Amino acid sequence: FFLSDKILRQKKLITLLQELIRSPFGGKTFEQNDNTAGMCVFTGSYSVDELSHELGIKLLEASGESLHFGTKQGSREIFAACDISHPAGTPSLEDEDLLTYGDSSEHGGKVYWAYNHRYIRSSHNLAIGIARLIVRGVRPRKWVVKLNQGFSGKGNASIDLQHIQRRFAECQVGDLEEATFRLAKMIEKELATNLKCEDPKMTWLDTPGQVGFRTQIQRLGVIAEVFIEGEVPTSPSIQAVVEANDVCIVSTHEQVLAGQVYSGCRNPCNPAYRASIMEAGLKVGKFLAAHGVRGHFSVDFLASKQPESGSWDVYAVEVNLRQGGTTHPQATMALLCGGSICSDGLFRTNDGELRCYVATDCHYSENLNGCTEKSLVDALECTSSNPEARKIRWNKADRIGVVFHLFKFISTGRIGFTAIGRTVEESQTLFNDTVKFLDSFRGC
Repeated sequence: FFLSDKILRQKKLITLLQELIRSPFGGKTFEQNDNTAGMCVFTGSYSVDELSHELGIKLLEASGESLHFGTKQGSREIFAACDISHPAGTPSLEDEDLLTYGDSSEHGGKVYWAYNHRYIRSSHNLAIGIARLIVRGVRPRKWVVKLNQGFSGKGNASIDLQHIQRRFAECQVGDLEEATFRLAKMIEKELATNLKCEDPKMTWLDTPGQVGFRTQIQRLGVIAEVFIEGEVPTSPSIQAVVEANDVCIVSTHEQVLAGQVYSGCRNPCNPAYRASIMEAGLKVGKFLAAHGVRGHFSVDFLASKQPESGSWDVYAVEVNLRQGGTTHPQATMALLCGGSICSDGLFRTNDGELRCYVATDCHYSENLNGCTEKSLVDALECTSSNPEARKIRWNKADRIGVVFHLFKFISTGRIGFTAIGRTVEESQTLFNDTVKFLDSFRGC
C-alpha cells in the first residue's frame, strides 16, 4: 500500500492533520482553488487525490486522472500531438486494433489504475506492432521495450531482432498481411526467450516473489521503440512546472545512465541542443496545461551526434509526470544559492553569478558499509586534519561545495550528493573529489 492509502484508513490521523493545517489560519477551511495551503507529493495517484480532498487542500501535483500522460504510450501521444521528433515505435495511429482495456479477473480481482486505459497488453499484440514497423522498413539494430509505468528505467528492456529483419528482407514478400503474421510469430518467440531486462531481478515469467515482465505487460501495458544510436549518444532532459496556464522551465540536465537506468545528472545540458529541448518542453507543458494537468513534469530525450556534419539529432522519449531524480539537486541549489534559471537555460544567483551542479542519488562505496550519519558528518567537520574534506565541504560564503543526502542508507554503503560549482567543470571536479573522499573514508 502507498502511504496515502494507509493515511486514508486512519480517520483520527486525518482529523489531526486537518487541525494542524488549519490552526495557523485560525481554523479556517480552504476553498478548492485557495492557494493558502496545498499538498506537494512525489507522484500523483487516485488515493492522493482522495487524501487531498479529505484534508480540504489543493493538490499541487498531477492528479490520478492525469496519470496516462505520464506513461510511455501517453508520452508518445503527446509528442505526436505537439509535432516533437520521437523514435518510431508501436503503438502508433495504425495500431488502434492492438489496444485493449485491463481485465482484473486475470489478477485475482485486483484493479490497477492502468486498466482504465487502452494499451498493448500482450506479447502477441506487441509482436504484431513491431512486425508492422519492420514490414514498413523500420529495421534498427535493437528495439527498446518499455512497460508503461516504470521508474529510473527499470521497466525497460531491449531485444535484437536483426536476424529476423534480415530474413524478411531477403525473402520474396507477397501478401503483406500474411508476412506480418509470420513475422509476429517469430518475434513473439524472441520476446519470451531473448528479451534483456534492465532490472537484473526481472524475468519474462513470474517467479516466487517476483512478478514477471509478461504479467506486467498485462497490468500496465507496453510500447516498443527503435533504439537510438549515434557517435556520441547522450540523454538530456528538461524539468518544468505547470501552474494554472503558466509553464516554467526549471532546469536542463545531462542524465547519467547505467544502461537505461538513471544514476545521476549534470546541470546544465549541452548548449548545442539546450534551446531545442527547452522549446520542446514548453510545448509539452502547454499541452498538459490545456488538459488540466498541474505540477512537476520532466521530458527525457536522446541526442545523437552525426559524425560527418557534427550536428545533433534530438528525440523525445518520455514524459515523467512527477518529481524525479533531478528535482532534489535543483531544489538544493536554488535553496542554498538563491536565484533561478534564465532564458538561456543557465541558473544564475540573485547577484548574477552562474551556478551548475553534478549529482547522484546512488553512489556506493564499500568503506561506507556499517557507517553512521555522525561518522561522515564528523569527518567533514575535521577539515584541519583532512584536506580532502576541506576541498568538498560546503562553503556558505562562496555558495560552492558538496551537499549530501540520503543519509539513512549510509550503513548499506550508499549515499547521494550534489556538487555545486560556478561551471560544469568545477562541479565535476568537486564531484570527483567527493568520490575520492568517500572511497578512502575510514571514519566508521
